[in-house]
Amino acid sequence: MKFGTPEWANAYCKALNDNANYKDAAGPDGFPPDGWEGDFLFIVEPSGNLDHEIRMFVGLYHGECTGARIVEKGEDVETEYVYSGPYDAWVQVLKKELDPIRGLLAGKFKLKGDMAKVLRATRAAQELVVSTTMIDTEFY
Repeated sequence: MKFGTPEWANAYCKALNDNANYKDAAGPDGFPPDGWEGDFLFIVEPSGNLDHEIRMFVGLYHGECTGARIVEKGEDVETEYVYSGPYDAWVQVLKKELDPIRGLLAGKFKLKGDMAKVLRATRAAQELVVSTTMIDTEFY
C-alpha cells in the first residue's frame, strides 16, 4: 500500500496496536509512571521522488494508537510533538536504515516538543519504526 495515504495511516495504527513490544515499551511498565502520553504530527517534506508534503497525525496514549490519519493541507492539528524531515530520510527510517532518534540528533529531522521526554522513550521510538515494517509499503 502506498506510503502516506489514508489506508497506510490506518494500517500503521493497526500495526502499532498489534505490536506487543510497542505496548510494553510505551505502556505503564515501559515508560513510568503511567506510560507514554503525547500525540505526534509527522511531516514528510518533499525530496527525492516525493513532490508534495505529507502530514500524518498519530494519537499515542499508554502504549496504544488512538488513531492515525492524513492531515489535509491547511488543516490545523494540535499535538504535543511535531517530527519533520525530508522524504529521503523518512524512507531510511522506514527501511530501518536510520534510527529515528539518531536521525534527530544528526540533524536529519526536527522535533518540536519536549526533547528530553522523547530521548527517554528511545525503545518506544524504535518500536514505532518496527511497526511500519509490518505494512507492505510502496514508496514513491
